[in-house]
Amino acid sequence: MTIPPSPDRAALPRRAAIAGLLTTLAACGPTRLAPLAGPARGRVIVLRGLFNVFSTGMNVLTAQLRAHDFDAVVHNYIDWRSLAANVAAASRDGTLARPFAIIGHSFGADDAVAMANHLGGMGVAVDLLVTFDPTAAAPIGPGVLRVLNFYQDRDTAFVRVLAGGPGFTGALENRLVDGESHISIDKDRQLHAVIIAQLESLAAARLAPSPVVAPMSPVSYRPPAPPLPRPPIPPVRAGR
Repeated sequence: MTIPPSPDRAALPRRAAIAGLLTTLAACGPTRLAPLAGPARGRVIVLRGLFNVFSTGMNVLTAQLRAHDFDAVVHNYIDWRSLAANVAAASRDGTLARPFAIIGHSFGADDAVAMANHLGGMGVAVDLLVTFDPTAAAPIGPGVLRVLNFYQDRDTAFVRVLAGGPGFTGALENRLVDGESHISIDKDRQLHAVIIAQLESLAAARLAPSPVVAPMSPVSYRPPAPPLPRPPIPPVRAGR
């Protein structure tokens, strides 16, 4: 009589194969994208979440941003430290295109906050930080000018709202998105449109001409007029 293997022993090879696949996916490099049609109108770092496969909306958003001539690239969240080093180097040599934004989903949202705080500590300002449903993000530190956090409340395992930390003086908005889950929120095209509009506005503001102030007409110097002579004071007679 043949004794069938127990379910646990039979599942081991399959689980090992899945674990190996997920490890390979987590180590995937950045998605290759077509070059921009013209000069970059800004720089955007986009971070995907766990295992590099669930945040497919980040790939779509990146392609949309590039179609609007923003130099956007998408990476797995584990790459944030090397990306931050590259951004800091570009800021030092004056080649960092502005506005500069960081966008992330899930674990990528957590590390988008970490990357923004890290750059802020190095003196590199982040014009816009956008997070999709973070799981355990740190408070926002100084150097981050605008924060937009999209979150949902169907999954309640984590605190998904963001807060400013010591030294944060920027604008922060936590926006609840109804009808989405943790897996679907990053794929919401309406939220993508909000982000693109934000970046369009920031790019337009940077290109807006400075107000022209009319020069003051020169005023010739005139010495003050001499004082008028005072009338003589009549003598005062003593009373009798």
